[in-house]
Amino acid sequence: MGDWIIRPRRGCIQRGDEIVHVHPKPMAVLQCLAAADGEVVKRDEMFKTVWPDSIVSDDALAQCIVELRKAFGDNARDSRIISTIPKVGFCLIPPVSRLTETQHVAGNKLRYIIPGMLAVVLALIALYRFTGFGEPSATPAAGPEGGVSIAVLPFINRSLQPGDEYFTDGFHDELLGRLARIPALRVISRTSVNQYRDTEKSLPEIARDLSVGNILEGSVQRDGRQIRINVQLIDARSDVHLWAKTYDSEQQNIFRIQDEISIAIATALQEQLGVGGPAAQHLPTTEVFEAHDAFLRGRYLLRRRTATDMEAAIVALEKAVALDPDYAIAHSELAMALILGSNNYFKLMPPGEALARAAEHINRAIALNADHAEAYAALGHLAWRNAELYDALEAFNRALRINPNYSEAHSWIALLSARLGRYSDILPHLEQALRLDPLSVLAMNNYVHDLIEKGRYDEATRELEKIKPISPRIYVDYQGRLKSAGGNWAWLALGSLDELLIIPGDLRARGLLSGRFLLIGLEQEALAINDTPDFFILLSLGRLSDAIAAAETRLAENPSSAPIVRGDLGRAFAAAGDYANARPLLEENWRLNGKRITMGLFGSEHAAALYAIRRDAGEEAEAAELLLAILDDVLRRREAGFTTTDYMSTDFEEGLFEYLSGNRGKGLALIGKASEDGYFIGPESAYLRQLYEDPGFAPIREKQQARQSRERQRFLDLVCFDNPYRDVWQPAEETCKQSVQATAEDQLVDGRSGSP
Repeated sequence: MGDWIIRPRRGCIQRGDEIVHVHPKPMAVLQCLAAADGEVVKRDEMFKTVWPDSIVSDDALAQCIVELRKAFGDNARDSRIISTIPKVGFCLIPPVSRLTETQHVAGNKLRYIIPGMLAVVLALIALYRFTGFGEPSATPAAGPEGGVSIAVLPFINRSLQPGDEYFTDGFHDELLGRLARIPALRVISRTSVNQYRDTEKSLPEIARDLSVGNILEGSVQRDGRQIRINVQLIDARSDVHLWAKTYDSEQQNIFRIQDEISIAIATALQEQLGVGGPAAQHLPTTEVFEAHDAFLRGRYLLRRRTATDMEAAIVALEKAVALDPDYAIAHSELAMALILGSNNYFKLMPPGEALARAAEHINRAIALNADHAEAYAALGHLAWRNAELYDALEAFNRALRINPNYSEAHSWIALLSARLGRYSDILPHLEQALRLDPLSVLAMNNYVHDLIEKGRYDEATRELEKIKPISPRIYVDYQGRLKSAGGNWAWLALGSLDELLIIPGDLRARGLLSGRFLLIGLEQEALAINDTPDFFILLSLGRLSDAIAAAETRLAENPSSAPIVRGDLGRAFAAAGDYANARPLLEENWRLNGKRITMGLFGSEHAAALYAIRRDAGEEAEAAELLLAILDDVLRRREAGFTTTDYMSTDFEEGLFEYLSGNRGKGLALIGKASEDGYFIGPESAYLRQLYEDPGFAPIREKQQARQSRERQRFLDLVCFDNPYRDVWQPAEETCKQSVQATAEDQLVDGRSGSP
């Protein structure tokens, strides 16, 4: 063909000494075009010839043409080899003829390359295969991390009906769920693949981002109840198709199609790389068209996470289970919507009512199908909300056993491990969550948070740069946290304000900002930023009667949060010296937490309070039990690598243990070190009066107050004169007047002392 010799059986094209290998399907397309002797070959004819036993999309043919043009060094805009006839087909431009006998013989001499040259060629081939360069084989590929991995990109919605994205997204989610249950296959979670919904990146670039070897992409077209689904499996390194098919069916057969696709992929992966067996059937489904449609709409709305969408999601999911009471996954999704809708960010209904309804739907889902990861995920969240933390952990572990690729379950287990004192379990689960969902904001956020708590700031900085394009709000918040290391507290408040500039009025950002104002001594601003003063803000300000009232109000409004709130209430009573009311609450939480100190139900401050109460009652042996628990928590924290932040310090906790154990000097030294490193020591409380009245503790407090004053002034110098945050927050006028006065006084002192 022109200057080229085409050798189909060897899968290569040759021009002089230049040899280029071509994959089987593109070679078949080239043969089809060559057989037409320069005439145009219509697309339909090529599909029948090259893919006689299956229906594929136009993309499969287009990819073959792309590979051929690349092999020939051809250009679509100024083609010398393959001409595109718009909306019709393709034709070859150079003349085509069969090889002569002489040419055949010349070609056959390639078999007799001298042994030394052959050895070089084989060595190069081995090198290419080992390093992953060169032309890969048309088989499912392993990712850079080893093992077999796949990313299922968001399906393209080709439906003509407006607002049909929820159906396409639903199909994508359900297919992901089926593939996730294939043993030994790493499936990237939806939050990461959704980042590529409208990307201009090539498939090899996406594969590198996600560390996968294979990519599945496709489209969904729906017209009434008729659907057409195109899918294709691609070797992500070379952008070469491995398998493709088109499905035409009615919507009630959607689950059969999903099973067929997942089993076909599983079989292909198993045959080529020995990955597990065919995907298990995912969940009991529904034969009710309207129920499935309502479910997909509800789940789509639920993931948008706004109060309006959450409310609409509950309505849609209630419709789904009303239309088909045996629809297991719809019950699970409704339970999750009810749990989320009742939290402090949405407050769509009273928590007690919402959690009771959620429990009914969870029980129904599990009764319909005990092998149901989503049901156990909902069960875990319900138990968590009810402070049944060990039950929550077991539920999440059960979900993970059913679906090993459930990245969110790893994140939830990591958070629970912190609250249960299993500190060494936190990082492995966070790393696995990030491996399964490398672009998930939840996974990235939790991982960076853990790195900061362990003082691994360089690693946290590198990871944070990956968050920047995905979630600017999280990026600016954690930039503030990183810059605040060592007690530079003003950066924390600035980070929260930067976040509010991105999402004005966000309750999470306002809640964090309240505590950060407290750190730098802006008490008025700390109380004013939220509609209702937070319990911990009041406790940290030493306004104990107000803190007790706030806890009692919260307990009355949300009885389901009783264990956590009752423990906090007990601590507030103890801080006020009301040991009679504090003791039963703290003793209850001590038992509920397994007589162990953790970051959750019963922390070191609770332990210090109960220790003082027992000592006050003359129960020395019982009091010593609390000291041993504090030491045990210190050892577990040190083993996991936790250091010091503004709100947590292993040094402070160990110092507390030493001081209360009678080792005054060592205790004060550790407490002083924690304060120097940026830990914020709260106001005096009755159960720590001995420490606060110790003359050796006074210098520690004075240094903290000096730091607080310095950080407050740094912050106010920025916001009192030309406030860059004026659109979302303004300091109190009185605060800025005091700031100006303090600055003037400092300048006067500097002038008198001769300072520049």
